[in-house]
Amino acid sequence: TKNGLSYYIQVTYSVVDEKAYKRELAGFEGLDNKNQNILITCDEIDYSTSIIRHIKFKDFLLIDDL
Repeated sequence: TKNGLSYYIQVTYSVVDEKAYKRELAGFEGLDNKNQNILITCDEIDYSTSIIRHIKFKDFLLIDDL
């Protein structure tokens, strides 16, 4: 929790495989848009959804503030 926002972060090497995608996104089930739901991977493809923000690991290293 930071500045009144809850951050839920799931980190995995890749979600290119469908099984991995389903497994990793299952961690966000039941969460709503009031929270910051973040998936960090090394994948180049953007896996963002309406409730999940996908961040590439290399970009995550450059972020000063979420």
